Amino acid sequence: MAEFYSWPQAGCSMVTFCIALGVLAQTLAVVMSFYRQRRSRKHILEGVFELSILAQILVCSLLFGQVMQSYPVLLIAPTGYGVSRLIAFAALVLMAAAVIFGTRRLWPLLIIAVAGMTLPMLEPLMGNVFAYFYLASTLFFFGRSIYVGLSRFREIKTSISALSVKNAIDSLNTGIMFCEDDGFILLCNTRMNRLMSALTGKIQRNGRRFYELFTQGKINPDCETTWLEGQSVCLLPDGSAWMFTITELNIKKRKYMQLTATDISERWRLTAELQSQNEQLKQRGNELNETIANLHILSHERETQRAKMRAHDILAERLTVMLRAARSASAPDYATLRLLSRGLLDKLKDVQSAPSPQEELAILKQTFEPIGVEVHIDGQLPEDGAKARLVTDIAREAVTNAVRHALATNVFIHMDRFGGGLHLRITDNGIPPSGSEIKEGGGLGGMREKLKPLGGALYVAVQPRFMLSVDLPGGDEDV
Repeated sequence: MAEFYSWPQAGCSMVTFCIALGVLAQTLAVVMSFYRQRRSRKHILEGVFELSILAQILVCSLLFGQVMQSYPVLLIAPTGYGVSRLIAFAALVLMAAAVIFGTRRLWPLLIIAVAGMTLPMLEPLMGNVFAYFYLASTLFFFGRSIYVGLSRFREIKTSISALSVKNAIDSLNTGIMFCEDDGFILLCNTRMNRLMSALTGKIQRNGRRFYELFTQGKINPDCETTWLEGQSVCLLPDGSAWMFTITELNIKKRKYMQLTATDISERWRLTAELQSQNEQLKQRGNELNETIANLHILSHERETQRAKMRAHDILAERLTVMLRAARSASAPDYATLRLLSRGLLDKLKDVQSAPSPQEELAILKQTFEPIGVEVHIDGQLPEDGAKARLVTDIAREAVTNAVRHALATNVFIHMDRFGGGLHLRITDNGIPPSGSEIKEGGGLGGMREKLKPLGGALYVAVQPRFMLSVDLPGGDEDV
């Protein structure tokens, strides 16, 4: 140690600074070792080891201080083997603990202790090099203390403890509360406390009492309680929605209660939008059913009005001619009057008969226009009256089904005539059926029955769009 007398003042100050940092770092490592939550035998012994290392660093620091200050007598013996004995005693404590505990993690400490024990004894052998060896040992102790302190800090941060569990639960966005059977709160996170304050105006001390308050509606007027899927839901003034769920727990023959509050704000918003859309669809469906139900009534009224106008025109025409003929002669010409009146009754009967197939298609198109449904007709009807009326009936049924069941807004009726026959194709832009097959009801079944006498066939396609096809043969059956 006498070599330090020849060192410059700056070098000795650097050694003192390194020793001070080593003492501080090792003190922090000792504190971290004893601060750990788990107080097992292993952790206690590791804390004792770190404390012994701190004692060894202090002894070496006192040795350096005695040399530099030239104190003849201090709390320890003067420079020499007296200090070595103190260091050796600390090393023996470490060796005994390592043997008792028997863990590999302590063997590096044992090596350090042996090195510290033999450090002063090596001074006569090492000569001028001993001062540098002493400085290297001080730096080694300083680096090791930093490493141990950081390791203990990481261990404290990653270990599970009551405080870490509470911090983890407080970081959740879900409200959590655990209570005893009588409602005494054992654990409650920050989110649940905020919900209690928002609903009841204060933090409740009894979990069951709090649950009864908001289930009975005894909450702040700005809040609202409702139900969703059998669970209680609270709507807060900020627009958020919270679903409360209570669960009974049995742990070691004791009953506990778990109350959770889950944020379902997005789900609640989507549910409200879906309900609004369902109401709109229901209203639209009712309007559509009413329009379809009145289709035949409107058609009948229009045809009745048209028949009245045509009867008025025919009667006015014939009566005018008959009146002119009666006035132009000196005596009534009954033969002429009978000739003019002949066929008048037949014409009036024709006026009151059903409209032609072409007119029915025009009426069908005009009937659906007010409700936003366009019927596009391409091609010509068969010349045969029975076939033309059958095609008109099929078109009316297909358009009605497309609007009612598929919510179509455009229906396309295409007719191709070939060799006296007809190919009818009806498509729409509505929602196609969900299944690959369609269960035929009275509409499609009735169409097939009407097509059989004429030798026709009906085909239904689902993908990619719903399509109704009808083939009517030509030949002798056409007029």
